[in-house]
Amino acid sequence: MRFLVVSLFILFLSGCVITKQPAEPLAMPLKPNLKSQTYQLEYETTHSSPKVKSVQLPAHKVIKNQTVKIISDKASLTDTLLSQISQALNDKALKVTTKNNSDYVLTIQQLDLSFTDDTKYLIKQPQKPFSFYTEVAQQYPIQQCATIFAQVSMRLTHKKSGDIVWFAKSSIDSASFHREPLVYSFNEEQKITNELEVVAFIHQQNTEEARLARLGKEIQIPSYKTLSKLSSLTKLTGPCNLTEISALTPMMQFYLSSILIDKIKVQ
Repeated sequence: MRFLVVSLFILFLSGCVITKQPAEPLAMPLKPNLKSQTYQLEYETTHSSPKVKSVQLPAHKVIKNQTVKIISDKASLTDTLLSQISQALNDKALKVTTKNNSDYVLTIQQLDLSFTDDTKYLIKQPQKPFSFYTEVAQQYPIQQCATIFAQVSMRLTHKKSGDIVWFAKSSIDSASFHREPLVYSFNEEQKITNELEVVAFIHQQNTEEARLARLGKEIQIPSYKTLSKLSSLTKLTGPCNLTEISALTPMMQFYLSSILIDKIKVQ
C-alpha cells in the first residue's frame, strides 16, 4: 500500500514537470510620434512698367480752372471710373462740367480689356530650403495664371477751335499691375505603412500554440514603418484664376487713366 502511494506521488510530480507554462502575451508596441508640418512655396514672375505715350501740342495752353467735359461715346465708361477720372482732373486744377460750353473736351477713346497668354510664375527657392524642396520643385516648377491686357487712350480737344491739344495712350498686363507673388502651402504628414502587419504578428504570437513555442526565446516584433505623404498645393495669396484676375480690371483702368491725366501739362 505504501509503495502504491509513493508511486502515485512520483507520477503526480512528473506531470507537473512535464506541463509547460506558456510565454507571456506580447503587448502592442507604442506607435511613433507622427510628424505633421506645413510648408510654403513662393512663385514669382518678371514685371513690365506700363507703356505710356503722351503728346501735348502747343497750339492752346491748358490753364488752371478751365472747364472740361468728359465724353465716352466710344468706350464703356462705368460711373465709378467716370468719378475717378473727374477727380483726377480736379487734382490737376481743371473743373469737370457736363455743359456744352466747356473750354475743353476729354474724349475717352479706348478702354480695352483682352485676355492674353497665361503668365508663367517660376518657383522661388527659399533662403532655407527644407529637406525635400528639390523634390517638390521638380513636381511643381511653375504656376500659370490667367492674364488680362488693358489699354486706355484719351484725347483733349479745344472746344472752340476743334484743335486736338493732347492725346495719350497707356497699357499694362494684369501680372505687372498687381505685382504680387503667388504663395502656396502644402502639408507633410507621416503615416504608418505596416500597422496591419504589426497587429497580425502580435495576434499570431499570442495564440496558445505560439506562446508555448516561443517559451524561453526572444521574439523580434516588427518595427513600425513610416512614410511621409505630401498634400497638393493650396494657394494662399496672389490673384491667378480667371475670376481673380477679372476682378482687377476696374483698378487697372483707373490706374492707366490716372497715369494719362497726370501727363496733361496745366499752367
